[in-house]
Amino acid sequence: TNFVSNVSHEMRSPLTVLTGYLEMFSDNAPKDENSFKLGINNMYQQAMRMQRLVTDLLALSKMETAPIEHKQKVDVATLLLTLKENAEVLGKEKHQTITLESDKKLKLRGNIDELHSLFANLINNAVRYTQENGNIKIKWKKKGDEAVFSVKDDGPGIAAQHIPHLTERFYRADIDRSRESGGTGLGLAIVKYAIERHDGRLAISSSLDKGSTFSCYFPAQRIS
Repeated sequence: TNFVSNVSHEMRSPLTVLTGYLEMFSDNAPKDENSFKLGINNMYQQAMRMQRLVTDLLALSKMETAPIEHKQKVDVATLLLTLKENAEVLGKEKHQTITLESDKKLKLRGNIDELHSLFANLINNAVRYTQENGNIKIKWKKKGDEAVFSVKDDGPGIAAQHIPHLTERFYRADIDRSRESGGTGLGLAIVKYAIERHDGRLAISSSLDKGSTFSCYFPAQRIS
């Protein structure tokens, strides 16, 4: 019941904006080009917000119901290089510094689509929530018997009381900032499902005004 209520709430806001503009244009079309472009742009942003939400819901549904068949040998270093380049495009207006350190020989046995979602959500979150001229460090290395993926930023950080709840669906430490950044509230829930399906664990370390580090640990039997 709570899940359906939350989805409905998340859909209602963009739909209200869309229908409001459409009604306005239908009754009284804007006379100047700037007003028309502004309305179209706002409708586009809201439509994209709903598209992201539907995409994340489908990803969650698939991971909840699909059998676990992780036999692929995933070249994590190459995957992370692509995601780093995508992140640089996403955050280019913020002039952030994004670095990647990876062990090219370290590969995982798993599902490449699920791992892509896992890594992309954590990297893109760091870009969205880190301020201008901030620093983001992505690492992929072996530590003991485990393979470790981590994303560290020097952003605003997260208060301690929020950390245990971050992987809950639609939980937001800062609702307004999350929506402004384009977040759906499902990214970390997807991360949780994906890493559990790869027999791993997620560790979150964060302090207000000192940044955050999200680390994913994969066991030895997953290393390929």
